[in-house]
Amino acid sequence: MMKALCQTLERACQPAVTLTFDDGSRALVRPASGRLLGLYPPGSEESFFWMNSALARTERPEDFFDQPGWINPGGDRTWLAPEIDLFFEDIARPWETYAVQRALDPGSWRLASVSGSELSLTNDTRVRLHRAGREVGVRLSKNYRAAANPLQGTPLANAGLEFAGYTQITTLEQESVPSCAIRLGIWNLLQLPSPGVMLIPTSSAVHPRLVFGTMADGECQVEPHMVRWQMKAPGTNTKIALKPQSLTGRAGYFRERASGGTADLVVREFAVDPDGDYVDGLWEPPHETGWAFQSCCVRQGGEQFNELEYHATAPAGLHRDESSVWAFRGPANAIADASAVLLGPTIQTIIPKTQTN
Repeated sequence: MMKALCQTLERACQPAVTLTFDDGSRALVRPASGRLLGLYPPGSEESFFWMNSALARTERPEDFFDQPGWINPGGDRTWLAPEIDLFFEDIARPWETYAVQRALDPGSWRLASVSGSELSLTNDTRVRLHRAGREVGVRLSKNYRAAANPLQGTPLANAGLEFAGYTQITTLEQESVPSCAIRLGIWNLLQLPSPGVMLIPTSSAVHPRLVFGTMADGECQVEPHMVRWQMKAPGTNTKIALKPQSLTGRAGYFRERASGGTADLVVREFAVDPDGDYVDGLWEPPHETGWAFQSCCVRQGGEQFNELEYHATAPAGLHRDESSVWAFRGPANAIADASAVLLGPTIQTIIPKTQTN
């Protein structure tokens, strides 16, 4: 599948770069859109991430990238916040006027440097601030490199789990515009196959805010130190958000695989500042800001996927953000044990039970 995807991208004149890490795992990056499309454990052709199936279905793959509107191949992407300033042409009509600026996605990314196991990208562009009615220049840069397996040195190192991981360093520099008070923040969004369970460790029992959509009874469960969201169809597209004060700096996604008794676990570690200035706001008045983590379940339309999203703070001047993605595949009971180590013991016995009911 990885080989076929690379061939498809070549045919579409959208070539990808394969990063091969020392442990044999690989990451597939498409420089033209600044995305890490796929993450693969050693010897495997199956990515941990969601990929748009249209890439495999179309006879002319170039048509996929030439279509009007937002082009979403999948994987791990970087946007900017506040969403209500950059994506709503009319804040009073968010759904009717929502649009992804092509200056941001796919953007004007260029390959700054690449080696066998490390890659850097830069996007110099201008984005429109709809409420302010003006444009501002930004420079986004991203660096991908290998991440160490956090289970090394633990008893789970010999539990038969496949691993792949990377560290992403993102920098943002915003043009200074007199009389424009809006500051932008880094927003990283990781797309994952549906169905699955989003696992958000918390410092206490915290109810996430519903940004849009609806929840079925029992779909999102709040425990003393965990928010557990069973993300699956049917239903409306739904999004939740949490503020930094309750976060631990990690979130994970569990997915049972079609092959019986095996599962995937993807964990993202990211910086959290309880006193930081998080600029993303809610969709409805008074558009309350301060949200550091979000998760979105896309259940309507031709493609269904789930997103693990986090925001960085938005200080003035140059800002540097670092996060790591760790992905594991193997026996479900060993994956449950890995979840307990990385995300908290409250899910050790819950994951397999939740997924098999």
